[in-house]
Amino acid sequence: MESDRSRILIDNGLSLRELKRRMEAVGRDVADLDAVFLTHEHSDHVRGMKMLLGKHGIPVYATGGTFDAARRKQGVLPNAQCIQREDEITVGDLCVESFPTPHDAVESVAFVVRQGSLRLGHATDLGSSTSLVEDRLKGVDVLLIEANHDPDMLANGSYPWPLKKRVASDVGHLSNQTCADMLRVLNHDKLQKVVLMHLSAQNNRPELALNLARGALGASPVPVQVALQDRPTPMFDIQ
Repeated sequence: MESDRSRILIDNGLSLRELKRRMEAVGRDVADLDAVFLTHEHSDHVRGMKMLLGKHGIPVYATGGTFDAARRKQGVLPNAQCIQREDEITVGDLCVESFPTPHDAVESVAFVVRQGSLRLGHATDLGSSTSLVEDRLKGVDVLLIEANHDPDMLANGSYPWPLKKRVASDVGHLSNQTCADMLRVLNHDKLQKVVLMHLSAQNNRPELALNLARGALGASPVPVQVALQDRPTPMFDIQ
């Protein structure tokens, strides 16, 4: 996410080489990042952090609990800046607001990024919605939201039972249906774009997530896009 003055990254589970490749594919350079914000410590969100921070000296913001848990997997992360689960951090002309999410991590959070009057909400890795989550995401201009799995595909798929139970729990991941329920609540006249995030490669299909999301938005013309796992999503503007 970027403005004319600032550029931030949320999470990094990619190798430094892959992160560079994907950023270059959308015309951006890792060296130009001003900060990284972490939602939680699970490996698909922090696996690439130590190399990124060690090579480029970028400050990283996360809760104390997230840093403590990540340290057991990554070792000490340089340039660590502790934030609260409900906090507000300014990076250049971007203001990043954190708020708690229900997920089976130590202190998981989601973010709303503000630049002037424009607001972008980023909420993945939450097993359910809460009144706080919906309150913080109301009125955002762009919503990046998890649509992780189709319940039938998860139930009938190859995951072992304990993992199926975890994913489907209230502190696991959002199903397509729960994502659609949230979209009904969060839809408003000035919503510019919805991006469906964190789709499971084994337990979902883009067309399933898209159909439910578009149905939840009803007659709204807001475009809905799926972020895929194996490539970067093209950059887009918020006006």
